[in-house]
Amino acid sequence: MTCRRAAAILAAALPAVAPAQAQERAGERFFEENIRPLLAANCYACHGAQSPQAQGGLRVDSPDAILAGGNAGPLVVPGKPERSLLTRVLSHAGALKMPPTGKLAAGDLAAVERWIRMGAPIPEAAAPAASAAGSANGHWAFSPPKHPAPPAPISDWALTPIDRFIETKLDAEGLTPSPEADRRTLIRRAYFDLLGLPPSPEDARAFAADPSPEAYPALVDRLLASRHFGERWARHW
Repeated sequence: MTCRRAAAILAAALPAVAPAQAQERAGERFFEENIRPLLAANCYACHGAQSPQAQGGLRVDSPDAILAGGNAGPLVVPGKPERSLLTRVLSHAGALKMPPTGKLAAGDLAAVERWIRMGAPIPEAAAPAASAAGSANGHWAFSPPKHPAPPAPISDWALTPIDRFIETKLDAEGLTPSPEADRRTLIRRAYFDLLGLPPSPEDARAFAADPSPEAYPALVDRLLASRHFGERWARHW
């Protein structure tokens, strides 16, 4: 049996997907890839589950809420972006301008108009279940990034803001930091972590003999710039 004949038999055995169904799936995929991340980044803070009281009575974190709209009326008119409130407020065309921090990029506005023109399809799976932490949809990928303030230092052990997070967690678990590594151990750890290779004896001796506090940051920068760093981490892809 030829490959072409086998493919034809397999295609005949599979259920046909109606054009309308395929179009609906394409629209839902477009929403997942383009519209939901846009809403999560720009709208969920005021119109999502983490907002104690949705402003303007509007929620945009579930299919029913998006189609229902808020106090100003329906948010979208499927198939007609020119008549949809969402396109007007996002393009800052009227008195109501959202997001208040500034108009979205032209590409984002075009994506919203295209989605509405497709009929504003929304997969049922897009309805998020609020997590225990109160995020908009229970998944970190759709929560706007934040810069958490480092905790107050407990001792003089922490040298960086990241160290302060580590020290706070260690203290909560009743643990203390390990003693500082000697210079030869430190360079071996850096080499194996970043390159997956040991340092040469010459590099190890030079680093051990360098008392400068800038020696370790300079070492890390040099290893990050090495082609071996790219080779090591490219293997994971």
